[in-house]
Amino acid sequence: MIARTHSKARLETALSRSRITLLIGPRQCGKTTIARQFVPSDSANYFDLEDPVSLARLEEPMTALAPLTGLVVIDEVQRRPELFPVLRVLADRQPLPARFLILGSAAPELLRQSSESLAGRMEIVTMSGFSLSEVGSEQHSRHWLRGGFPCSYLAASDNDSFAWLKSFTLTLVERDIPQL
Repeated sequence: MIARTHSKARLETALSRSRITLLIGPRQCGKTTIARQFVPSDSANYFDLEDPVSLARLEEPMTALAPLTGLVVIDEVQRRPELFPVLRVLADRQPLPARFLILGSAAPELLRQSSESLAGRMEIVTMSGFSLSEVGSEQHSRHWLRGGFPCSYLAASDNDSFAWLKSFTLTLVERDIPQL
């Protein structure tokens, strides 16, 4: 595993000064992996909105989120935009018992929805794939060839890397771009 020290430090800084931190970036760039370094996925404070169990826990979002303390992570927040007004209310409590790290793919609609509801309460941190400084300059050829997405960069072979990139690109073209 490659340490994401720069990304983690930026996120730690944002979490220390903001009630809500939105970590955005393209799919598969490592957002979930870095969030799990702050709150394990089996914690009561971790919600993955692609997981039916987490979705069931958030049937009544205010009831589920209000009693939590510390850092609360909500992954794939773009799947439940109705959470933004709830997060606004929770972030305005005094004293503030919980801070929120929300994760989502960098979609224009997510940015618009979150900015409208959470203006002045949220800091946005962007994340991308591995940078050359993270993988080391001696790996510049591999980084240039495979790119910085973790699944591609860390693939067992160039063929595996290219297969992943092809699949990722197809998904991007067929699913994500039409939504813009």
